[in-house]
Amino acid sequence: MKRLANAIKYIIVITLAILWIAPVILVLMNSTKSIGDFMNGSMWAWPKSFHFFQNVEEALNAGKLTKYVKNSFTYGIVGASASILISAFAAYGLVVLRLKGSFYWFLLIYSGTIFPFQMYLVPLFSGFQKAGIYDTFFGMCLFYTAICIPFCVFLLRNFMTTISREYVEAAQLDGYSTLAILFRIIFPFLVPPISVLFLFQFTFIWNDLIFGLILTRSDDIRPIMSGLAAMQGTYISTGITTLMAGILVTSIPTLILFFALQKNFIKGMQITVKS
Repeated sequence: MKRLANAIKYIIVITLAILWIAPVILVLMNSTKSIGDFMNGSMWAWPKSFHFFQNVEEALNAGKLTKYVKNSFTYGIVGASASILISAFAAYGLVVLRLKGSFYWFLLIYSGTIFPFQMYLVPLFSGFQKAGIYDTFFGMCLFYTAICIPFCVFLLRNFMTTISREYVEAAQLDGYSTLAILFRIIFPFLVPPISVLFLFQFTFIWNDLIFGLILTRSDDIRPIMSGLAAMQGTYISTGITTLMAGILVTSIPTLILFFALQKNFIKGMQITVKS
């Protein structure tokens, strides 16, 4: 019975792995085809010629992919970094400084994750237009920073509760200021969870489609996913292979970020689960 149970588990895992890998293989195969190969054969057919670099070049130039990548990279770096810094200050005030009513302040901040994002679309669109920040770099950076803060506060607050109070008290006895305690005592402990948060928030911003469509309209401001959606509308009848190549190119930054932060990411995930 035990062998049968293990065999069933392996079959389920292998099946799920195949289902997950199949779309990736499909994109890889079709991104290397010429448009003629794609239109005249099955999408599961093996490529008859190798046109991957030509498709990438077309996506970067005619598809304006370079501009979209630059925009999303800016939003991801600014939004993730600013939200983590602001959340670190907030979590420090809630946990270490023990502000009056800190738990209720935490609930108020965390409530930003409770409601579906679709509820924000109309108020955001209207508010951005009235404030004059619709379709601007500042408006997009401001939005991505704000929307990432609740989850960052949640994670950093939970982690800071695991840091011994003795470190803070010892630093206070040594004459450290409030900010010095945060940056010189607390922040070194936060490197692993910050790595997890940065990867999560950067990936969330990079993969965002709905807000990019609603809050932008010009190619100079549009993020990568809404840019790919625009490419699909432009190239769906004549260059689906270009779109496939563009999808592959846009997945590279998040993969690079994951491997760059892999050591701290794994450690941070272990600490996060324990906390």
